[in-house]
Amino acid sequence: MAIVFPVGPAVGTLHPADPGTSGVTQYQWDGAKWVAVLSTVSLGTPNQGAYNQYQWPVADGLLNQQLTTDGAGNLSWELAATPSLQVLTVDRPFNGIDLAYTLYESGTTTPFAPSPATNIVVFLGGVPQVPSAAYTVAGSTITFTEAPLAGTTFYAISNIVV
Repeated sequence: MAIVFPVGPAVGTLHPADPGTSGVTQYQWDGAKWVAVLSTVSLGTPNQGAYNQYQWPVADGLLNQQLTTDGAGNLSWELAATPSLQVLTVDRPFNGIDLAYTLYESGTTTPFAPSPATNIVVFLGGVPQVPSAAYTVAGSTITFTEAPLAGTTFYAISNIVV
């Protein structure tokens, strides 16, 4: 396959002007010959509009940083959030009657509200429970569809981002 270059290019002319495809080499006229341009990422003409809708950082980020948006189109370099698991307990032992209990961070008196409410895995007596069918969560309150038997052990974990 032969490459057909434009006739009479000006110094700095790129060919093809917008390769937009992986594996396509771009060349630049240096006044005497066409020189291969180092590979770069090209968004291509159809995607340039999306690129221009963001306010990009001026400099490159540091090691282990990622691009983050503020939701208004402003991008910045930030350290990636670190997920961690939060072990949860309930406010009191099960009595076989009550359906609703308050969730707490294990070992504290701090109420815990999973975010989103489905971001929780619940075990009763060591058996995983099916969300919606066995329980629902609203804020820091977990409500069971059937009252857990008195003495049943409770264990739950939720992923939090710090």
